[in-house]
Amino acid sequence: MTNAARLLIFTILIVACGAVPTAAPAGRSGEGVNLVVDVQGNLSLKRRGWSEYAPALFGMAVHNGDLLRLEGTSQATVACSDLTLAKAAGGVNSVPCKVTRPVLVYGDSLIIPTRADTPSDIPIAISPRKTRLLNAYPTLRWSSVPGANSYKITVRGPNLTWSTDVSGKTELVYPNSAPALQPGATYKLTVQANNRSSDEEQGAGLGFTMLKPEEAQAVRGSEARIRNLGLAEPATRLLMANLYASQGLNAEAIDQLQELAKAAQEPAVLRSLGDLYLKVGLNRLAEGTYIQALDLSQKANDIEGQAAANNALALVYEALGNNAEAIQRSQKALGWYQKLGDSNTAKQIQDRLASLQKP
Repeated sequence: MTNAARLLIFTILIVACGAVPTAAPAGRSGEGVNLVVDVQGNLSLKRRGWSEYAPALFGMAVHNGDLLRLEGTSQATVACSDLTLAKAAGGVNSVPCKVTRPVLVYGDSLIIPTRADTPSDIPIAISPRKTRLLNAYPTLRWSSVPGANSYKITVRGPNLTWSTDVSGKTELVYPNSAPALQPGATYKLTVQANNRSSDEEQGAGLGFTMLKPEEAQAVRGSEARIRNLGLAEPATRLLMANLYASQGLNAEAIDQLQELAKAAQEPAVLRSLGDLYLKVGLNRLAEGTYIQALDLSQKANDIEGQAAANNALALVYEALGNNAEAIQRSQKALGWYQKLGDSNTAKQIQDRLASLQKP
């Protein structure tokens, strides 16, 4: 896979496609992420390097160097990366955030989809995986296996092996009666069904690590700051997801975005959720979520969202070995980025297409 093929462009928002800081546009790793948390009327955005404006919606990330255009009596609020709120000014202006110590930051700017598709008869440990954890009693989730009547669930770690059998469902809260998960320790969830095991899944780093006390205390302090902003529940959940993702708490960020997606059908929320699924190696869940995000972006005339979702889908399909679909999605993404006047990203996609189209 070429470097261009590996580049996932988030509008993250923290996942910057929207909003969650797990992946970021090229060259912005580690940058504070400011999120659009309320729009009343018409807000448009021209990112650094674009020649055109595009609609800016709830959940989108905005950065230093971007321009915001607020029309007429429209109003918009941005949650800055230091967990303060700022109102966008009328007309054309820069992002209204002056931050010296960001709390919400981008993580890794390269997302590499796992180059495999796990057979359906192998159970997949969905959560927690490839994550740090704040909650010592997480919800354990796994995929259903055709024909399986029950699942054996095991959590292993230093001086700990806990198992139970589960029938009729694919999730379970790690119980208070189970051995306590220790701060700083790393564990792994294993699921067995029909003589197959989730340990057969390819890939490294599928475990989870509990935060140390001082790390947990810092996150709890930021949680309190978010709640004290007095925002509506969707915006609060969005910021919580960004906070968790920027601290490597992928499982808990996913939980927040899943709940948010039920109440707020916003493209950026679904893109961020897809980004996180991709980050933890759940390609098929990422695929379905990006498709939902694309549908919402089409309905909302979200130009950047259509570009980003198609671009992400192209990477997923390339990783899954579906070059025909990867080419088609890359071509669609290219058209949208060209419409935005984003020549740098367009060039990256053109390079990827050249590689995909080689005989």
